[in-house]
Amino acid sequence: MIYFVRHGSTDWNEYKNSKGIKDPRCQGRVDLPLNQTGICQAQQTAEAMNDKEFDRVICSPLLRAKQTCEIIYKGQKPIEIDERIIERDFGEFEGLTRSEFDFNGFWNINSNQNFKLAENIEDVEKRVFNFLDELKQKPNEDVLLVSHGGVGLVLMTYFKGIPSDGNYLSFEMPNGKPITFDFKDLEK
Repeated sequence: MIYFVRHGSTDWNEYKNSKGIKDPRCQGRVDLPLNQTGICQAQQTAEAMNDKEFDRVICSPLLRAKQTCEIIYKGQKPIEIDERIIERDFGEFEGLTRSEFDFNGFWNINSNQNFKLAENIEDVEKRVFNFLDELKQKPNEDVLLVSHGGVGLVLMTYFKGIPSDGNYLSFEMPNGKPITFDFKDLEK
């Protein structure tokens, strides 16, 4: 069983434009820390999962994920860092708000967009699916996986398939809330 947790909030997750409307900034590989809300989210998840034992704990190398993981997990097993579950590289869109570019198209596999620097969705899928295929070799292990929204969206497609409209944003991926996935569900 995979217990997937998207890192807690950062200031960029909660960014509001000049009109006071929430318009998150794309942080991709920008290495931002959790804000107070993100710390509280991770603490709430830690309380909810406090009696859960994990066979493995795997985390993205980015600070916001590592901070979340360290708050949630207080066990004895070492936290493994895996580059394959780092957030999607937003390239030329790093730091822009979602309203400043075609964010929906960026997350739609059918949009066939070409980027100068940003990682295409097929490449994200390739590395995350490779990671999940390895975990699937031991389907009975309980794994805490702390990563990012983009990785979570791709993880959802692994277990549930690509949405019919190609829009990965059809899946909800809240900050700091655990979502479980079971490899046994793939056999059905």
